[in-house]
Amino acid sequence: MKRIVLILAMLASSSSLALGQNIPGATRPINLEAGVTFVYGNPDYTPQHDVGYGIFGLADVTPHWGAELNYHSASIQRNSPAKETTFEYGIRYHRDYGRYSPFLRASGGRGTFHFAPDFYQHGASPSYNIAVFGGGVDIALTSRIGIRASGEYQHWFTSGVSGTEVINNVPVQAVYLPHGLTPLLFEVGVSYHFFGGNKISGFSGR
Repeated sequence: MKRIVLILAMLASSSSLALGQNIPGATRPINLEAGVTFVYGNPDYTPQHDVGYGIFGLADVTPHWGAELNYHSASIQRNSPAKETTFEYGIRYHRDYGRYSPFLRASGGRGTFHFAPDFYQHGASPSYNIAVFGGGVDIALTSRIGIRASGEYQHWFTSGVSGTEVINNVPVQAVYLPHGLTPLLFEVGVSYHFFGGNKISGFSGR
């Protein structure tokens, strides 16, 4: 009888320990990641392309929904020193398929257009409200390191910018960006996974 009581007591204690170990898994922690990207895009200002870098951070608070912050700095190539920078914040929806996490996101924020020195009051940098729609895929290489491939469409609400352009040493009045800007950006980069969901342990299908 004592032996049976001892066995039951051991089973009860082991099951309570197992339950205690399962509780953290049931309450899914927030998934936090951050990364850097190489940016290549169409600035919608000249036929030239722009290149630069991006920084992003994300926090998934449910299995599918979360928030994401993005910063981009892209310089227009060749003969123009103009540059576009944006700061974006918004929501994202994703699903996990093993190592792969395709996502969609919608963001708002501010965009700054750094004009070339010969344009618009000698290199002014006005800022505008922007709306952004994008998507891509995050791929986990290890439990900490991942890669990202994504793209986004931006709409800048510029409403036209009046300024002075110097042509042959003669100032000429002009209006720039009369219909807004609609840049397209494409990114590839790497990310670091701080903590949260584990995408390496197999197909999740969530």
